[in-house]
Amino acid sequence: MSSVAPTIESFPDVVTAALERTGPNARQREAIAATRDQPLFVVAGPGTGKTTTLVLRALSFTFVDGISPEDILITTFTKKAGREIRSRLIEWGTDIREHLLGIAQAAGDTAYAEFLSIVDVNRYVAGTLDSICEEAVRDMRGPNEAPPVVLDESAARALLARRGEISRELTSVGDGLRAYLGRYAFSGDPVRTVGEATAVARTVVDRLIQDRVDLQAFAGAHPDQASRAAILRVKERYEQHLATTNQLDFALLEQSFLRKLEAGLLPRSMVELKALLVDEYQDTNPLQEAIYFELVRCTGATLTVVGDDDQSLYRFRGATIELFRDFQTRCVEALGCAAPTLVLLEENYRSSDQIVSFFNDFVQNDGDFAGARVVLPPPHVRQVVPTTGAAAIGVLGMFRDDADTLAADLADFLNRLFRQGGRIPRPNEDTLEEPILPATDGGDLGDAVFLSHSVAERTRGFMGNPGRDRLPRLLRNALEQRSIGVFNPRGRALRDIEIVQQFLGLALESLDPGPIGGGGPIQDDMAITNDAKRFLNQWRASVQDLMSANPVNSRGIHLMDRVLRWQSFAAGAPERESEWPLLDIIYSYLPWFPPFQDDPEAQVYLEAITRAIANASTFSGYKAAIQREDPHRVRSIQSAYRDVFGPIADDLVAVDEEIMPSVPRDRLNIMTIHQAKGLEFPLVIVDISSDFKTNNAQQRFKRFPEDPSSVALMEDDFASVTPVGPARLARDGMQRTFEDLIRLYYVAYSRPQTLLLLVGCQQGLQYKTKVPNVAKFWRRDRSWPWISDPNLRRAPVDANQLPFIRI
Repeated sequence: MSSVAPTIESFPDVVTAALERTGPNARQREAIAATRDQPLFVVAGPGTGKTTTLVLRALSFTFVDGISPEDILITTFTKKAGREIRSRLIEWGTDIREHLLGIAQAAGDTAYAEFLSIVDVNRYVAGTLDSICEEAVRDMRGPNEAPPVVLDESAARALLARRGEISRELTSVGDGLRAYLGRYAFSGDPVRTVGEATAVARTVVDRLIQDRVDLQAFAGAHPDQASRAAILRVKERYEQHLATTNQLDFALLEQSFLRKLEAGLLPRSMVELKALLVDEYQDTNPLQEAIYFELVRCTGATLTVVGDDDQSLYRFRGATIELFRDFQTRCVEALGCAAPTLVLLEENYRSSDQIVSFFNDFVQNDGDFAGARVVLPPPHVRQVVPTTGAAAIGVLGMFRDDADTLAADLADFLNRLFRQGGRIPRPNEDTLEEPILPATDGGDLGDAVFLSHSVAERTRGFMGNPGRDRLPRLLRNALEQRSIGVFNPRGRALRDIEIVQQFLGLALESLDPGPIGGGGPIQDDMAITNDAKRFLNQWRASVQDLMSANPVNSRGIHLMDRVLRWQSFAAGAPERESEWPLLDIIYSYLPWFPPFQDDPEAQVYLEAITRAIANASTFSGYKAAIQREDPHRVRSIQSAYRDVFGPIADDLVAVDEEIMPSVPRDRLNIMTIHQAKGLEFPLVIVDISSDFKTNNAQQRFKRFPEDPSSVALMEDDFASVTPVGPARLARDGMQRTFEDLIRLYYVAYSRPQTLLLLVGCQQGLQYKTKVPNVAKFWRRDRSWPWISDPNLRRAPVDANQLPFIRI
């Protein structure tokens, strides 16, 4: 009796029947069915169903080829993507398994039925490469070896500053090191503070590992030899400390896993690996590429990579688009295999036809960009879901004379749309002819997102003076005036947020009380940065009014009773407990801060603070606990300054997007374009010029660069000492800089399902003002098709011919 197991040709029909959904299209079928004998290279445009294709290929390995789920590994770029893929594998895999089991049992195919009965779809391995490396390294340790502790980014940054002794190097090497690090900062100016120096040094140290730099060559004769030597000393001291404390950061974790693979070691979970599938391959770095190739060499697993060269956004984190662009050649050279099969996914299932046309026009607007893409000529993404009615509006533009007016009008637009039943065209005022209405099944602010190059609510401050308010802050204020909330927890540094300042100010006053406007005696005796001291004192000042008011919590306890209780303990007064965890002291003040319990943004701030303390407990000398008796009493408080309060005050602790919860439906989500990658929304608002009223040289790098970006400069500087250098130099620094901006706004423009709204300052639309901007289709040769190219013209507005409807 023949088996009823599906063939690779019939599997898509099984999917359709089992999941009761439209089956994969022709290109997706081609990818799912591609030969297992050579690597598969899937280039997938936005909204073309790459996740669906990846999941169905993985499921086909099980139900067609008989590979157990635990022998299939899928890596993702983010934890969220990993959770989504695992969810689909389990949900779809369960339905397909039950469907096929019923067929096998009815047909009497006992062999296939027995196979299906033991298939456990919960055992597919899917997650970020870092999480998979962490599990593998733990699995590969020796019998008497403790599992390593993996630091998150904020903890690693704080440790690099402290154990790498960055402050000491800044003092020793001086202005040369400040200028060297400043070259790799966004502004290009010499770094001013230890916090700024640490942020850049963290990037350089990571890139030395991720780019697999020849450290001996890096240390050789060079105009920046003294600064490079300083960086290597910081790196060496930092890594020595991590080694003695059995800790790893993410770059060192990946390097450790690769070295074990190269030594012929495999974790038990990967000994039988049969299939490796990599999502978002365009954001892979050289170290990660080496891991993937080594895994395939060690196991013989079939390799599938999926990505989109036009959506590579993470060059600043080491991602190397050239690895994706040249994947077919690099794969053959590394594995000695046949050339990977190339499949292009082009049918967009996300956006309206107007939006698809807009982002297609954008990504193919600048002829010089074509050379950075995988396929020549590059294909158009095609919209396949017909839209009617209001969706036919497609692309709108709102441009005003200044950011204040823009914020007010944008807030009015959102208020009318989501709180007053819809945006109805105003007679004799509007070029908009159709109404824009919220979804009938409960449309709300959660259906919209505001995207920007940066979500910072203020410009950079200087010498204690706050910067000016940017559009995200102005929009927050305007929406709150209309009783609409905003979710933008990354809009300000943790140290600047009022509720955080008060919360931490209470902790400082509890452990080391000082005079109004000044630090406590322990703080004053510590060698911490002037920047940190300024913020610590600012936190203390921020809580004075609250302490004077002495509010009562829900249990009838006065705030000062709690403060005095901790001050007594921290002063060494006799009592039963000899130590208290700092986290307990912090948490004891939560009843006086209701927002930490019921406000989504404040909950993120609290999580960031508690993570900083929890991370400190893994490396701090006193494990983030306060001792009662001297000499450990003073030393434990000093440790809290060094490992918790100081790093936050130095802006070394950031809000990690992984800890952010789902946004409430009644709030407007404000995100960077990088954060929005992989997401979709009915309405997407993209800020393309609210910061640009003139052709100011200081902000040209954000819209129309005149010099290579800091990231391109680092790549150029490292090119001679890293194997990936020649591939990067195939495009010069200015080309790579412009390409990164094009990709950034391509991602933004391809997020919406129904409506794309471009916003900014009016001056950037007036050709006579000459404010060139890549986001507005300016080409590198300074031509501007909105003015001169008839193929992109729409109904004329003012002197311009624009590809959107102005409101």
